[in-house]
Amino acid sequence: MVPLEPDTDVLDLTRRLVAVDSQNPGTGEQEIADLVEHEVARPAGFSVRRVEVTPGRPNLIVSVENGTGPHLALSGHLDTKPVGEARAEWDTDPFDLTVDGGIAYGLGSTDMKGAVSAMLVALQRQAADGPTGRVSLVLTADEEQGSDSGAKALAELDLPDADAIVIGEPSGIDDPWEMMALVSRGICCFEITVRTVQGHSGLSHRLGRNAVLVAADVLHALESFAPPIETPGAVAAEPTVNPGILVSGGVAFGTSPGECTVGCEIRLVPGMDRDKVQAAIEQAVADAVGATARFDIAYLDGSMGWMPAVELDPRADIVTAAQAACREVLGRELPVRAYPGGTDATYFMGQAGIPTISSLGPGWLSVAHGANEKVAVADLHTAVDLYQHLMAEFLRSA
Repeated sequence: MVPLEPDTDVLDLTRRLVAVDSQNPGTGEQEIADLVEHEVARPAGFSVRRVEVTPGRPNLIVSVENGTGPHLALSGHLDTKPVGEARAEWDTDPFDLTVDGGIAYGLGSTDMKGAVSAMLVALQRQAADGPTGRVSLVLTADEEQGSDSGAKALAELDLPDADAIVIGEPSGIDDPWEMMALVSRGICCFEITVRTVQGHSGLSHRLGRNAVLVAADVLHALESFAPPIETPGAVAAEPTVNPGILVSGGVAFGTSPGECTVGCEIRLVPGMDRDKVQAAIEQAVADAVGATARFDIAYLDGSMGWMPAVELDPRADIVTAAQAACREVLGRELPVRAYPGGTDATYFMGQAGIPTISSLGPGWLSVAHGANEKVAVADLHTAVDLYQHLMAEFLRSA
């Protein structure tokens, strides 16, 4: 085992984490959790609590306590999206962090093994010479597939017992450090199955429009669908409707298809009511189908079927401390915005009631979940300094 050396280089630690396959769906988080616990955290003297509600999907709470005082948590997830169909488009090995021109390429480098590495190095500094109080790193499983085995399971166990949480998701879209996200958008995933009459394709003029064509009408209608928002939040945020995420249908050439299923999703924002959104979806689909077909709508189980959006008050103490750290390290405050996707803030804040910043981390979201994911090496070092100052600001002022 190679322990965490004094003032470990964050790039080297990121390289070690990227080398571990933690794709989800896929291999999961067992190996990377073992590495962090046994090769990094425990040799450095950090306390570690492993919470594994689903076998093979461990969460780690890594802590340093410098006397009594406030408790700040930084959080990152240990899983990544799969390499998937984009493998041929990678210019490098996704599991071998490769630096070229100050940019580090590798799966999870931005989302979000680079941020986890920066947190671990910052925690080391806190242990060596930090202010009074407790800092924990909450390293979660399953974030990329709804968090049922991760943050949701932790929140159901009233974990962590922190006063505030900062999630290190990439805080840029096209450029690093564009924003501090105080809104974590939710998600609603559903499948629409359209049914018509299957028959001989030579008689399609008698059978009428087939199920695939009617499903196409539904997808076209959902492109302009505006789901209802009851009470907009304090931070500007708009939902995103994504029709046609998945499509299946048809039997064979020569046969007019009688069934087609399309998968769709809505990225939710604060102020959206589940019952009203689902009623609006059903009405939009019914209007698109008309009398030409039958349809069913099935919402996915668990978090993917409905994970509500959450919002943090911009006046919260953790936001004040984070902005102070940004002024010190970045030379400016960051605009507060909504994160384009969902984060573990849904459960830490929405379920456990802990004030949570949804994203403040290195990298930019536009390179995540695809080929040649990357992060700037300089931003990894900046993140270490930012987290160190954030810890000090919050612990001294809370």
